[in-house]
Amino acid sequence: MDTLRKIAPPKKTENREIASYLQRCSLCGHSCGTDRSGGARGACEAGMLPKVARWLSHMGEEPCLIGSEGSGTIFFTGCSLRCLFCQNFSVSQLGHGEERSIESLAEIMTDLQEIGCHNVNLVSPTHYAPQIALAVDEARAKGLRVPVVYNTHGYDTESLAWMDGRVDVYLADVKYVDDAQAERVSGIREYCRVNREALRTMFSQVGHLEEDPETGLARRGLMVRILILPDNIEGAKASLLHLKREFTTELCVSLMAQYVPLHKASQYPPLDRTLEPSEYEDVLDFALSLGFERLWYQEATSANVGVPDFDADVPFTF
Repeated sequence: MDTLRKIAPPKKTENREIASYLQRCSLCGHSCGTDRSGGARGACEAGMLPKVARWLSHMGEEPCLIGSEGSGTIFFTGCSLRCLFCQNFSVSQLGHGEERSIESLAEIMTDLQEIGCHNVNLVSPTHYAPQIALAVDEARAKGLRVPVVYNTHGYDTESLAWMDGRVDVYLADVKYVDDAQAERVSGIREYCRVNREALRTMFSQVGHLEEDPETGLARRGLMVRILILPDNIEGAKASLLHLKREFTTELCVSLMAQYVPLHKASQYPPLDRTLEPSEYEDVLDFALSLGFERLWYQEATSANVGVPDFDADVPFTF
């Protein structure tokens, strides 16, 4: 893929190397070349230091991530996408959060392990991949042992080279099979090409999902999420067909029914409504007919599940 340069950052990276790299940022599919080292900001609105909105033990992820004590989730501010329906829009698009040093980010990771979280779950990490790479190295040097989960929109390019050897579990979205829809709804171009190449790269690094036979917790591998949108039922089916062809039905897939018309979605029918149970069941039946057995699914009436309030003391209620 043209936007993915073959880079292999050393395991120990100095801050000056990050600054040098970010003089021409190409971490995501925008490949915008923004000089973030000089203070400019691209589509993601990210600067030099990682900006973090919240971190917490999260009980709303897939069961293989949350176990009994939760997933140690770190929500990064900013995003390469501008989804009209984003449930995290106050973080992804409105800038909620505070900048953290590499040392502080590493400390957050080890603190999440200390309180018993089963993993460190990096939400929307793409635009901070070099800084996260440093923080993971530092955290592991200080005793981080739990798996690192890279929880991404899937519009990744060079960010994945920084994560190679540092990420244990990739949790990646497949949002669209139509580039025109991707541009209209999320403000991105060539999503399908970028996303499919990203999934191949992730799989080449970690393979199929491996779970601990005693606890059922994810240890390593790729898991793909499909949030089913009310205007994209056939697109979700096409995504499942592609995933079967590319990765076989051994791939672990999470079908999500929790779409809610948040942010600007009310202005863009049919995104202005929740998913009908029959629509979700249609996609779920199709996935089962294809032979997917490693399938996480929700109740068909799961709207509002996991919708956060980042201003509240407890952002999520379940």
